[in-house]
Amino acid sequence: MADLQLGSRKDMHNVVDDETVWELSVRREGELVRLDAVGDLDLDTAPKLLTEVVRQLDAGAKELVIDLTELAFIDSSGLGTLVGCWRRAQQAGATLIVANPNDDVSMTLEITGLDQILPIRDEKPAA
Repeated sequence: MADLQLGSRKDMHNVVDDETVWELSVRREGELVRLDAVGDLDLDTAPKLLTEVVRQLDAGAKELVIDLTELAFIDSSGLGTLVGCWRRAQQAGATLIVANPNDDVSMTLEITGLDQILPIRDEKPAA
């Protein structure tokens, strides 16, 4: 697995939705793509995440990290989209990791059992 320290931001862009509190920053270095989700992952915003993951897989990404550090809320649509992204990555022969869910998102993943299915990693530095 590639080192997650991204030194270059040569391929970075944002997907912003003005109607909702949502931003998706995308940074790519080679075959590694990091997607930083900010705001709410819900019925309105979840399709944007899936679209971007598919776009990155089509462009040859082999490792995707969806960072949820700044995610404030996730509903069932968002949960289903995370599973859909993971399945798409598997079908493409890529790895997808869900990183840094906050306590509320972690609890939601645990209650639904998705913490047993999705690869989840805490990348936050130790305090």
